[in-house]
Amino acid sequence: MPKVTIILPNYNHQEYIEQRIDSILAQEYQDFELIILDDASHDQSTNLIKKYLLDDRIKEFLINDQNSGSTFVQWEKGLSMAQGEYIWIAESDDVAKSNFLLEMVKVLENQPKVGLVYCPSIWIDSNGIEIHQPNHEEGENSWAGLSLIQNEFLAGNVIYNASSAVFRKEMLKNVSFEQIRKFKYAGDWFFWVQLIQDQQVVRIKQRLNFFRRHDGNVSFKSESEGLQFIEGIQIVKYIFKNYGVSFWKKRATMAFWTRKLLLSDLKNPKKVLEKMPSELNFYYWILSFFK
Repeated sequence: MPKVTIILPNYNHQEYIEQRIDSILAQEYQDFELIILDDASHDQSTNLIKKYLLDDRIKEFLINDQNSGSTFVQWEKGLSMAQGEYIWIAESDDVAKSNFLLEMVKVLENQPKVGLVYCPSIWIDSNGIEIHQPNHEEGENSWAGLSLIQNEFLAGNVIYNASSAVFRKEMLKNVSFEQIRKFKYAGDWFFWVQLIQDQQVVRIKQRLNFFRRHDGNVSFKSESEGLQFIEGIQIVKYIFKNYGVSFWKKRATMAFWTRKLLLSDLKNPKKVLEKMPSELNFYYWILSFFK
Protein backbone atom coordinates (compact mmCIF):
# COMPACT_ATOMS: atom_id res chain seq x y z
CA MET A 1 0.00 0.00 0.00
CA PRO A 2 1.50 3.38 -0.98
CA LYS A 3 1.96 6.02 1.69
CA VAL A 4 0.79 8.85 -0.61
CA THR A 5 -1.81 9.05 -3.36
CA ILE A 6 -1.19 11.82 -5.87
CA ILE A 7 -4.25 12.90 -7.83
CA LEU A 8 -3.52 14.74 -11.06
CA PRO A 9 -6.66 16.22 -12.71
CA ASN A 10 -6.04 17.59 -16.20
CA TYR A 11 -8.02 19.54 -18.76
CA ASN A 12 -6.41 21.03 -21.86
CA HIS A 13 -3.01 21.65 -20.29
CA GLN A 14 -0.83 20.23 -23.03
CA GLU A 15 1.64 23.09 -22.53
CA TYR A 16 2.28 22.13 -18.92
CA ILE A 17 1.36 18.46 -18.39
CA GLU A 18 4.77 16.96 -19.17
CA GLN A 19 6.59 19.31 -16.82
CA ARG A 20 3.99 18.54 -14.15
CA ILE A 21 4.32 14.76 -14.49
CA ASP A 22 8.12 15.00 -14.62
CA SER A 23 8.14 17.01 -11.38
CA ILE A 24 6.00 14.35 -9.70
CA LEU A 25 7.99 11.35 -10.86
CA ALA A 26 11.25 13.08 -9.86
CA GLN A 27 10.18 13.52 -6.22
CA GLU A 28 12.83 12.48 -3.70
CA TYR A 29 10.08 10.75 -1.71
CA GLN A 30 8.97 7.81 -3.84
CA ASP A 31 6.39 5.86 -1.80
CA PHE A 32 3.40 7.02 -3.85
CA GLU A 33 0.83 6.09 -6.45
CA LEU A 34 -0.24 8.50 -9.17
CA ILE A 35 -3.82 8.72 -10.45
CA ILE A 36 -4.25 10.82 -13.60
CA LEU A 37 -7.73 12.01 -14.61
CA ASP A 38 -8.39 13.76 -17.90
CA ASP A 39 -11.66 15.67 -18.23
CA ALA A 40 -12.20 15.10 -21.98
CA SER A 41 -9.38 17.36 -23.16
CA HIS A 42 -9.53 18.35 -26.81
CA ASP A 43 -5.84 19.27 -27.11
CA GLN A 44 -2.88 16.86 -27.17
CA SER A 45 -2.85 16.29 -23.39
CA THR A 46 -3.90 12.66 -23.45
CA ASN A 47 -1.32 11.69 -26.10
CA LEU A 48 1.41 13.33 -24.03
CA ILE A 49 0.25 11.55 -20.87
CA LYS A 50 0.22 8.16 -22.61
CA LYS A 51 4.01 8.37 -23.03
CA TYR A 52 4.32 7.89 -19.26
CA LEU A 53 1.99 4.95 -18.78
CA LEU A 54 4.71 2.29 -18.66
CA ASP A 55 5.77 3.75 -15.30
CA ASP A 56 4.29 1.45 -12.65
CA ARG A 57 3.84 4.37 -10.23
CA ILE A 58 0.92 5.47 -12.41
CA LYS A 59 -1.93 3.33 -11.09
CA GLU A 60 -4.82 4.83 -13.07
CA PHE A 61 -5.30 6.96 -16.16
CA LEU A 62 -8.95 7.71 -16.83
CA ILE A 63 -10.33 9.87 -19.66
CA ASN A 64 -13.88 11.21 -19.41
CA ASP A 65 -16.10 10.77 -22.46
CA GLN A 66 -17.61 14.17 -21.74
CA ASN A 67 -16.30 17.14 -19.81
CA SER A 68 -17.61 17.13 -16.23
CA GLY A 69 -17.72 20.92 -16.06
CA SER A 70 -15.99 20.95 -12.67
CA THR A 71 -12.52 20.10 -11.43
CA PHE A 72 -14.12 19.21 -8.10
CA VAL A 73 -15.98 16.30 -9.73
CA GLN A 74 -12.56 15.05 -10.79
CA TRP A 75 -11.24 15.51 -7.26
CA GLU A 76 -14.06 13.37 -5.91
CA LYS A 77 -13.40 10.64 -8.47
CA GLY A 78 -9.70 10.53 -7.72
CA LEU A 79 -10.21 10.56 -3.95
CA SER A 80 -12.61 7.61 -4.21
CA MET A 81 -9.79 5.54 -5.78
CA ALA A 82 -7.00 6.68 -3.44
CA GLN A 83 -5.18 3.95 -1.51
CA GLY A 84 -2.60 6.12 0.25
CA GLU A 85 -2.65 7.35 3.83
CA TYR A 86 -1.88 10.87 2.61
CA ILE A 87 -3.32 12.79 -0.35
CA TRP A 88 -1.70 15.33 -2.67
CA ILE A 89 -3.93 16.96 -5.31
CA ALA A 90 -1.37 18.08 -7.88
CA GLU A 91 -2.98 20.49 -10.34
CA SER A 92 -1.85 19.89 -13.91
CA ASP A 93 -0.44 23.35 -14.65
CA ASP A 94 1.66 23.65 -11.48
CA VAL A 95 5.15 22.36 -10.65
CA ALA A 96 6.82 21.11 -7.46
CA LYS A 97 10.39 21.17 -6.27
CA SER A 98 11.88 17.69 -5.92
CA ASN A 99 11.78 17.75 -2.10
CA PHE A 100 8.16 18.91 -1.85
CA LEU A 101 6.67 15.53 -0.95
CA LEU A 102 9.59 14.62 1.32
CA GLU A 103 9.08 17.73 3.45
CA MET A 104 5.28 17.38 3.54
CA VAL A 105 5.35 13.74 4.60
CA LYS A 106 8.02 14.47 7.21
CA VAL A 107 5.63 16.84 9.02
CA LEU A 108 2.70 14.41 8.90
CA GLU A 109 4.83 11.49 10.09
CA ASN A 110 6.46 13.41 12.94
CA GLN A 111 3.38 15.33 14.11
CA PRO A 112 0.38 12.96 14.38
CA LYS A 113 -1.98 15.77 15.46
CA VAL A 114 -1.38 17.63 12.17
CA GLY A 115 -4.01 16.78 9.58
CA LEU A 116 -2.86 19.07 6.78
CA VAL A 117 0.46 20.63 5.88
CA TYR A 118 1.10 23.14 3.12
CA CYS A 119 3.89 25.38 1.90
CA PRO A 120 4.19 28.92 0.53
CA SER A 121 4.14 29.19 -3.25
CA ILE A 122 6.19 30.89 -5.91
CA TRP A 123 3.90 32.27 -8.60
CA ILE A 124 5.01 31.73 -12.18
CA ASP A 125 3.64 32.78 -15.57
CA SER A 126 2.84 30.60 -18.56
CA ASN A 127 6.55 30.46 -19.44
CA GLY A 128 7.62 29.41 -15.96
CA ILE A 129 9.06 32.83 -15.08
CA GLU A 130 8.67 33.90 -11.46
CA ILE A 131 6.21 36.78 -11.04
CA HIS A 132 5.35 36.87 -7.33
CA GLN A 133 6.04 35.54 -3.84
CA PRO A 134 3.13 36.48 -1.54
CA ASN A 135 4.41 38.20 1.60
CA HIS A 136 1.55 36.93 3.75
CA GLU A 137 2.90 33.39 3.43
CA GLU A 138 6.30 34.16 4.94
CA GLY A 139 7.51 31.88 7.71
CA GLU A 140 6.35 28.73 9.44
CA ASN A 141 3.03 28.73 11.27
CA SER A 142 0.57 26.40 12.96
CA TRP A 143 -3.15 26.73 13.71
CA ALA A 144 -6.04 24.82 15.16
CA GLY A 145 -8.33 24.20 12.20
CA LEU A 146 -11.36 25.78 13.89
CA SER A 147 -9.44 28.98 14.65
CA LEU A 148 -8.23 29.16 11.06
CA ILE A 149 -11.81 28.82 9.80
CA GLN A 150 -13.20 31.42 12.22
CA ASN A 151 -10.58 33.97 11.22
CA GLU A 152 -8.44 33.64 8.07
CA PHE A 153 -10.90 31.59 6.01
CA LEU A 154 -13.56 34.28 6.46
CA ALA A 155 -11.39 36.58 4.34
CA GLY A 156 -10.77 34.10 1.53
CA ASN A 157 -9.23 30.78 0.61
CA VAL A 158 -6.05 30.50 2.68
CA ILE A 159 -4.90 27.40 0.76
CA TYR A 160 -5.56 29.02 -2.61
CA ASN A 161 -3.55 26.44 -4.57
CA ALA A 162 -4.33 22.78 -3.89
CA SER A 163 -0.92 21.79 -5.23
CA SER A 164 0.72 23.30 -2.15
CA ALA A 165 -0.96 20.94 0.37
CA VAL A 166 -0.87 17.33 1.56
CA PHE A 167 -3.44 15.94 4.00
CA ARG A 168 -4.52 12.74 5.72
CA LYS A 169 -7.09 10.72 3.76
CA GLU A 170 -9.03 9.93 6.95
CA MET A 171 -10.08 13.60 7.10
CA LEU A 172 -12.32 13.12 4.06
CA LYS A 173 -15.06 11.86 6.39
CA ASN A 174 -15.78 15.54 7.13
CA VAL A 175 -16.30 16.48 3.49
CA SER A 176 -19.59 16.66 1.56
CA PHE A 177 -18.97 16.57 -2.17
CA GLU A 178 -22.70 16.91 -2.73
CA GLN A 179 -22.27 20.48 -1.48
CA ILE A 180 -18.89 21.08 -3.13
CA ARG A 181 -20.16 20.12 -6.59
CA LYS A 182 -22.46 23.16 -6.50
CA PHE A 183 -19.45 25.49 -6.70
CA LYS A 184 -17.74 26.45 -9.94
CA TYR A 185 -15.05 28.69 -8.44
CA ALA A 186 -14.84 28.25 -4.66
CA GLY A 187 -15.23 24.49 -4.23
CA ASP A 188 -11.65 24.14 -2.99
CA TRP A 189 -12.23 26.84 -0.38
CA PHE A 190 -15.32 24.98 0.85
CA PHE A 191 -13.38 21.69 0.74
CA TRP A 192 -10.61 22.97 3.02
CA VAL A 193 -13.10 24.48 5.49
CA GLN A 194 -14.89 21.17 5.90
CA LEU A 195 -11.68 19.15 5.88
CA ILE A 196 -9.74 20.92 8.65
CA GLN A 197 -12.49 21.72 11.16
CA ASP A 198 -11.13 19.38 13.86
CA GLN A 199 -7.50 19.19 12.75
CA GLN A 200 -4.21 20.98 13.24
CA VAL A 201 -2.84 22.80 10.18
CA VAL A 202 0.84 23.59 9.59
CA ARG A 203 2.50 25.83 7.03
CA ILE A 204 6.20 25.15 6.58
CA LYS A 205 8.57 27.97 5.66
CA GLN A 206 10.12 26.57 2.46
CA ARG A 207 8.59 27.65 -0.85
CA LEU A 208 8.38 24.29 -2.61
CA ASN A 209 5.40 24.82 -4.91
CA PHE A 210 5.19 26.75 -8.18
CA PHE A 211 1.68 28.13 -8.74
CA ARG A 212 1.14 28.94 -12.40
CA ARG A 213 -0.96 31.97 -13.32
CA HIS A 214 -2.14 32.20 -16.92
CA ASP A 215 -5.18 33.18 -18.94
CA GLY A 216 -6.44 29.61 -18.99
CA ASN A 217 -6.78 29.40 -15.20
CA VAL A 218 -10.29 28.54 -14.05
CA SER A 219 -9.84 31.19 -11.37
CA PHE A 220 -9.15 33.92 -13.92
CA LYS A 221 -12.32 33.16 -15.86
CA SER A 222 -14.45 32.84 -12.73
CA GLU A 223 -13.08 36.00 -11.14
CA SER A 224 -14.09 37.98 -14.22
CA GLU A 225 -17.68 36.84 -13.56
CA GLY A 226 -17.48 37.90 -9.90
CA LEU A 227 -17.74 34.37 -8.58
CA GLN A 228 -15.14 35.08 -5.90
CA PHE A 229 -17.84 37.28 -4.35
CA ILE A 230 -20.99 35.35 -5.25
CA GLU A 231 -19.67 31.97 -4.14
CA GLY A 232 -17.34 33.41 -1.51
CA ILE A 233 -20.22 34.95 0.43
CA GLN A 234 -22.01 31.59 0.38
CA ILE A 235 -19.01 30.04 2.12
CA VAL A 236 -18.73 32.92 4.57
CA LYS A 237 -22.38 32.42 5.53
CA TYR A 238 -21.76 28.67 5.87
CA ILE A 239 -18.92 29.43 8.30
CA PHE A 240 -21.16 31.86 10.21
CA LYS A 241 -23.78 29.13 10.61
CA ASN A 242 -21.56 26.20 11.51
CA TYR A 243 -18.41 27.41 13.24
CA GLY A 244 -19.39 29.68 16.14
CA VAL A 245 -18.53 33.12 14.73
CA SER A 246 -19.46 36.03 17.03
CA PHE A 247 -22.05 38.65 16.09
CA TRP A 248 -19.49 41.44 15.74
CA LYS A 249 -17.09 39.25 13.78
CA LYS A 250 -19.92 38.56 11.32
CA ARG A 251 -20.59 42.28 10.85
CA ALA A 252 -16.88 43.05 10.40
CA THR A 253 -16.58 40.24 7.86
CA MET A 254 -19.49 41.53 5.78
CA ALA A 255 -17.99 45.03 5.84
CA PHE A 256 -14.66 43.56 4.72
CA TRP A 257 -16.25 41.85 1.71
CA THR A 258 -18.24 44.99 0.86
CA ARG A 259 -15.07 47.07 0.74
CA LYS A 260 -13.33 44.36 -1.29
CA LEU A 261 -16.15 44.46 -3.84
CA LEU A 262 -16.13 48.24 -3.91
CA LEU A 263 -12.39 48.29 -4.67
CA SER A 264 -12.52 45.46 -7.22
CA ASP A 265 -12.02 45.96 -10.94
CA LEU A 266 -15.23 44.16 -11.88
CA LYS A 267 -16.87 45.76 -14.91
CA ASN A 268 -20.35 45.36 -13.48
CA PRO A 269 -20.27 45.13 -9.65
CA LYS A 270 -23.97 46.01 -9.41
CA LYS A 271 -24.81 42.78 -11.23
CA VAL A 272 -22.87 40.91 -8.57
CA LEU A 273 -24.63 42.90 -5.83
CA GLU A 274 -27.96 41.53 -7.04
CA LYS A 275 -26.82 38.13 -5.76
CA MET A 276 -25.42 39.44 -2.48
CA PRO A 277 -27.17 39.53 0.93
CA SER A 278 -29.14 42.69 1.76
CA GLU A 279 -26.65 43.54 4.52
CA LEU A 280 -23.80 43.70 2.03
CA ASN A 281 -25.90 45.83 -0.33
CA PHE A 282 -26.56 48.25 2.52
CA TYR A 283 -22.87 48.50 3.41
CA TYR A 284 -22.02 48.97 -0.26
CA TRP A 285 -24.41 51.92 -0.51
CA ILE A 286 -22.94 53.51 2.62
CA LEU A 287 -19.32 53.05 1.54
CA SER A 288 -20.06 54.25 -1.99
CA PHE A 289 -21.45 57.47 -0.57
CA PHE A 290 -18.17 58.19 1.23
CA LYS A 291 -15.89 56.92 -1.53
